[in-house]
Amino acid sequence: MLACDLLVAGVNGDAVVALAAESARTLSAHEANRRLAAVTAEVGLAEPDLATAVELITADTCERILDRTVLAEEGTHRLYVVGHEGSPLDDLLPAVAALAERLEDDLGGRADHDLQARLDAMARTTLSRLAPQ
Repeated sequence: MLACDLLVAGVNGDAVVALAAESARTLSAHEANRRLAAVTAEVGLAEPDLATAVELITADTCERILDRTVLAEEGTHRLYVVGHEGSPLDDLLPAVAALAERLEDDLGGRADHDLQARLDAMARTTLSRLAPQ
């Protein structure tokens, strides 16, 4: 959708056109990342600093957890990004680790209703911290 929005805005370089022509349903994550990197380079966007990248990845993961486009099991592990060195969210790492420990050690890798509820609460709390004040 991003590439299509860029085309509508008049940004029609080769990388943008190539990404717009792909199907979101069949494009592999690896290929999507490669094509998105080409678009980023083509339009001259600088890569975000580490803290910004962590915030973006964390916000995306939390949104996906809440709208159920990522399974609780995967979302729990994706949230480990908060512990990345230089992360403004590194204080959340113990809570993420506790959820992952419960998921893996107590639940055998399959989330139950309680874990999903705790993960949802963490996602909402995290998004509220990331919201502009």
